Amino acid sequence: MDFIPDELGRLSDGSMFVHRLEPTLHVYYNSATIQMAARNGLHTLVADGVHSFQPRQLKRKGQLYTVHGVCSNGVEVPLLYAISSKKTEQVYTTIFRHIREEFDNSVIPPTLRVVLDFERASINAAKRVFPYATVQGCAFHLAQAWNRRRDHVGLPTFLSGMQKSFEVEAWWETIKGLVFLPRRLHREVRALRRPPVPVEHAAYGPCRRFLDYLEDTWYSGMFSDLWDKFEVHELRTTNLAEAYHNQLNTLMDGDHPTLSRLIEVLRDLDSEAESALITLQQNPSHTKHIRRKDLERRERISEEMRRFSSQYRGGVDNREIDDYCQNMSRFVSNTTI
Repeated sequence: MDFIPDELGRLSDGSMFVHRLEPTLHVYYNSATIQMAARNGLHTLVADGVHSFQPRQLKRKGQLYTVHGVCSNGVEVPLLYAISSKKTEQVYTTIFRHIREEFDNSVIPPTLRVVLDFERASINAAKRVFPYATVQGCAFHLAQAWNRRRDHVGLPTFLSGMQKSFEVEAWWETIKGLVFLPRRLHREVRALRRPPVPVEHAAYGPCRRFLDYLEDTWYSGMFSDLWDKFEVHELRTTNLAEAYHNQLNTLMDGDHPTLSRLIEVLRDLDSEAESALITLQQNPSHTKHIRRKDLERRERISEEMRRFSSQYRGGVDNREIDDYCQNMSRFVSNTTI
């Protein structure tokens, strides 16, 4: 992991692609791509890691971590790739500082969002390197965490099957929809105050344990201000990174490629990113293509939030808050992976 031939480490124009080469951390990027993104309305960074594509030399220890940039009109491109056998705050700080240095050499985005999964090390690093940015968690990863805890405390027994409780089902749907509720209204949500069933009911304990988990993990501590998605109309998740991982899967010859094969593919992806940014630069009205079903889903969520926002300005009661949360729960994943 500490040697890369010069023909792989540099791009066709002779500029560097490998910017850091250490036994436990490689960082690859094209300075021109990051700087061009900054000049073309870069407003959001989305970062995520995957363990399927780290080189065979790591022996399945570590990850390929990619930072994507979202520019004007939703045009998104991968900006930086890192191979790391560690997931420490120091590692993520090093990764993000490479991007910050390229901003300093080009244009510093006037406003910047950073969307990550709920990993303490990466969150702390992003806040340190981009103190002016809004750091947000991924709504999909949030749903995954809640669903895993739901299963762990034993709630599924009361959400389906012979022991299904309609009170618990309505309570759970209210909880799921909280991510789309204005934070200042959370104190009005009855589902957060107590379980929906009497103490002697078999579901009381699981509901109580889940409420304690919400309080300890999501309403207190470092994640408390990272998961509100009310009036966030796009990029609520790191799903664009997941789509990129699917693209990698198509380009690679199976999992855990050789280091040389991985770098070849990443250089090709950088070339595509540069082309996309050149197109945007030459045609500022160029927009990213979004699948119809994804666009329709985004528009439905936005419309529901706008409707509730208008209703909220006129005053809402507890029942209307519950109804809104239960309605929005249909847009939140109910499965675990």
